[in-house]
Amino acid sequence: MEPAPARSPRPQQDPARPHAPTMPPPETPSEGRQPSPSHSPTEQAPSPEEEFQFLRCQQCKAEAKCPKLLPCLHTLCSGCLEESGMQCPICQAPWPLGADTPALDNVFFESLQRRLSVYRQIVDAQAACIRCKESADFWCFECEQLLCAKCFEAHQWFLKHEARPLAELRNQSVREFLDGTRKTNNIFCSNPNHRTPTLTSIYCRGCSKPLCCSCALLDSGHSELKCDISAEIQQRQEELDAMTQALQEQDSAFGAVHAQMHAAVGQLGRARAETEELIRARVREVVAHLQAQERELLEAVDARYQRDYKEMASRLGRLDAVLQRIRTGSALVQRMKCYASDQEVLDMHSFLRQALCRLRQEEPQSLQAAVRTDGFDEFKVRLQDLSSCITQGTDAAVAKKASPEAASTPRDPTDVDLRSALW
Repeated sequence: MEPAPARSPRPQQDPARPHAPTMPPPETPSEGRQPSPSHSPTEQAPSPEEEFQFLRCQQCKAEAKCPKLLPCLHTLCSGCLEESGMQCPICQAPWPLGADTPALDNVFFESLQRRLSVYRQIVDAQAACIRCKESADFWCFECEQLLCAKCFEAHQWFLKHEARPLAELRNQSVREFLDGTRKTNNIFCSNPNHRTPTLTSIYCRGCSKPLCCSCALLDSGHSELKCDISAEIQQRQEELDAMTQALQEQDSAFGAVHAQMHAAVGQLGRARAETEELIRARVREVVAHLQAQERELLEAVDARYQRDYKEMASRLGRLDAVLQRIRTGSALVQRMKCYASDQEVLDMHSFLRQALCRLRQEEPQSLQAAVRTDGFDEFKVRLQDLSSCITQGTDAAVAKKASPEAASTPRDPTDVDLRSALW
């Protein structure tokens, strides 16, 4: 068997990583990213760990074990696939869409993970021979096996496969190593009855399988559907390229709508901020107006209290004077009865009699006439009007009509000012 021709290393463009919808959360401001400074291509080259991050599970970000490709083109590990239920945990696309769209084993990711693992072993000088477990010195590209020098001699004696020393592979970049291990031409017949895998270059479009020469001759029903397998692969690659080109055009259309939607979200956020600021400003105005009304009502209540208190204090003073005269006169008569002589009684009787007669003519005024607390009802009505304007938006006149005592109370002009400030 001729060794596969050496392929020159080709830079591979990383596919765009699928990502969740970028709708910003309602409460989180968009985070602007500063553009990175320009560097040369050598300085911008990512490390292998960064370059092959796409091999990780796109949900848990861990190394994907048995990676599965969903119909929405997101790749999940088997654990996340079991927990996802009936929809993709990244884009929320329903899954499975039907019996004809099951999750596909991502053989590309599995193969790339396996080849990267071999490359890490080679670079870290930890590669062991797959047969005797000694330190490996060679890598067989056909068998994909690490071999020590002794096992390599026996291997080449029987198979003569393409193999290269590990010291030479360590000087290669990861892309060069992966490009050399693609094994593009190694396709075997799909017939499971072959004892040993048989290389083939024939593809049957009717069976959708690669066939060796013997199986192709026996498959007489699809004689017109057989073709060269490299031509079939190239046709499929061209078909995928054409679909990718169409998707790029669709990406432009969706990108324009996406930008418009982001602009609309930004406009919505600005409108919200303006409305919130307006609400806060108007509420501050209303609060300031209410505080002014509070001060005015408290001052009016205090003025009414001071006025009524002075009037009642003067009456209280007269009552105190009369009470003092009554008690003083009674005490004086009792003391004269105990200690005064007859001559002293005769001398003071006329004066005391006139004073006591005048004292008996004093009469206390009615308590209801002296004390009137209904003067504060006016302020209660005004407070009710103020509360109605704030809590219910009702007309302040309704509360006054329900209160006969406040019917004659003039309306406070500040109530009108408050209603105009609220609206």
